[in-house]
Amino acid sequence: MTADLVDIHVPCFPGSLTRSAQLYGTGRFRISRRTCELYSVQILSAGSFGRARVTDGTGRAIWYQPSTFTGSFQLGAGCVDGIIAELYASEGINFTLNFREADEAIL
Repeated sequence: MTADLVDIHVPCFPGSLTRSAQLYGTGRFRISRRTCELYSVQILSAGSFGRARVTDGTGRAIWYQPSTFTGSFQLGAGCVDGIIAELYASEGINFTLNFREADEAIL
Protein backbone atom coordinates (compact mmCIF):
# COMPACT_ATOMS: atom_id res chain seq x y z
CA MET A 1 0.00 0.00 0.00
CA THR A 2 1.36 3.45 -0.93
CA ALA A 3 1.15 6.25 1.62
CA ASP A 4 -0.59 9.49 0.64
CA LEU A 5 1.67 12.15 -0.80
CA VAL A 6 1.91 15.32 1.34
CA ASP A 7 2.88 18.55 -0.46
CA ILE A 8 5.31 20.75 1.49
CA HIS A 9 5.95 24.39 0.49
CA VAL A 10 9.63 25.23 0.93
CA PRO A 11 10.52 28.91 0.39
CA CYS A 12 14.01 29.92 -0.68
CA PHE A 13 16.38 31.91 1.51
CA PRO A 14 16.46 35.63 0.57
CA GLY A 15 18.92 36.24 -2.28
CA SER A 16 19.62 32.54 -2.75
CA LEU A 17 18.35 29.55 -4.71
CA THR A 18 18.98 27.23 -1.75
CA ARG A 19 16.05 25.71 0.08
CA SER A 20 15.94 23.47 3.12
CA ALA A 21 13.10 21.13 4.11
CA GLN A 22 12.95 19.62 7.58
CA LEU A 23 10.71 16.59 7.79
CA TYR A 24 9.56 14.89 10.98
CA GLY A 25 7.84 11.54 11.20
CA THR A 26 6.94 9.04 8.55
CA GLY A 27 5.23 9.40 5.18
CA ARG A 28 5.73 10.56 1.60
CA PHE A 29 6.51 14.24 1.12
CA ARG A 30 6.79 16.23 -2.12
CA ILE A 31 9.11 19.15 -1.40
CA SER A 32 9.55 20.37 -4.98
CA ARG A 33 7.57 20.19 -8.21
CA ARG A 34 10.20 21.62 -10.60
CA THR A 35 13.48 20.31 -11.93
CA CYS A 36 16.16 21.09 -9.34
CA GLU A 37 19.36 19.87 -7.67
CA LEU A 38 19.31 17.84 -4.47
CA TYR A 39 22.40 19.08 -2.67
CA SER A 40 22.45 17.07 0.55
CA VAL A 41 20.51 14.83 2.92
CA GLN A 42 20.95 14.88 6.67
CA ILE A 43 19.48 12.45 9.19
CA LEU A 44 19.36 14.16 12.58
CA SER A 45 17.40 11.46 14.39
CA ALA A 46 17.12 8.00 12.88
CA GLY A 47 13.91 6.75 14.41
CA SER A 48 13.42 3.06 15.21
CA PHE A 49 13.76 0.51 12.42
CA GLY A 50 13.82 3.35 9.88
CA ARG A 51 14.53 3.60 6.20
CA ALA A 52 14.50 6.54 3.82
CA ARG A 53 14.34 7.04 0.07
CA VAL A 54 14.42 10.11 -2.15
CA THR A 55 13.09 10.03 -5.72
CA ASP A 56 12.61 12.68 -8.34
CA GLY A 57 9.19 13.57 -9.75
CA THR A 58 9.46 10.83 -12.38
CA GLY A 59 9.95 8.13 -9.72
CA ARG A 60 13.69 7.66 -10.39
CA ALA A 61 15.56 6.73 -7.20
CA ILE A 62 18.08 9.42 -6.20
CA TRP A 63 19.13 8.23 -2.72
CA TYR A 64 18.25 5.26 -0.53
CA GLN A 65 19.18 4.30 3.02
CA PRO A 66 17.83 0.84 3.99
CA SER A 67 18.57 1.42 7.70
CA THR A 68 18.69 5.00 8.87
CA PHE A 69 21.49 6.23 11.08
CA THR A 70 22.46 9.79 11.86
CA GLY A 71 24.73 11.44 9.35
CA SER A 72 25.08 13.89 6.52
CA PHE A 73 25.29 12.87 2.86
CA GLN A 74 26.37 15.32 0.14
CA LEU A 75 24.87 14.42 -3.24
CA GLY A 76 24.69 17.12 -5.93
CA ALA A 77 22.07 15.07 -7.81
CA GLY A 78 19.77 16.37 -10.55
CA CYS A 79 16.07 15.78 -9.97
CA VAL A 80 13.62 15.96 -12.88
CA ASP A 81 10.12 17.25 -12.09
CA GLY A 82 10.69 17.66 -8.36
CA ILE A 83 11.76 15.80 -5.21
CA ILE A 84 9.79 13.25 -3.18
CA ALA A 85 11.06 11.99 0.19
CA GLU A 86 9.75 8.71 1.60
CA LEU A 87 10.40 8.18 5.32
CA TYR A 88 9.48 5.02 7.20
CA ALA A 89 10.15 4.24 10.87
CA SER A 90 8.28 2.77 13.82
CA GLU A 91 9.07 5.95 15.75
CA GLY A 92 9.82 9.52 14.66
CA ILE A 93 12.55 10.34 12.20
CA ASN A 94 14.09 13.81 11.82
CA PHE A 95 15.28 14.35 8.24
CA THR A 96 16.58 17.43 6.40
CA LEU A 97 16.98 17.89 2.63
CA ASN A 98 18.86 20.82 1.11
CA PHE A 99 18.26 21.60 -2.54
CA ARG A 100 18.58 24.34 -5.15
CA GLU A 101 15.61 25.35 -7.23
CA ALA A 102 15.21 28.37 -9.48
CA ASP A 103 12.53 30.80 -8.33
CA GLU A 104 9.89 32.38 -10.58
CA ALA A 105 11.95 35.58 -11.00
CA ILE A 106 14.72 33.57 -12.72
CA LEU A 107 12.34 31.45 -14.81
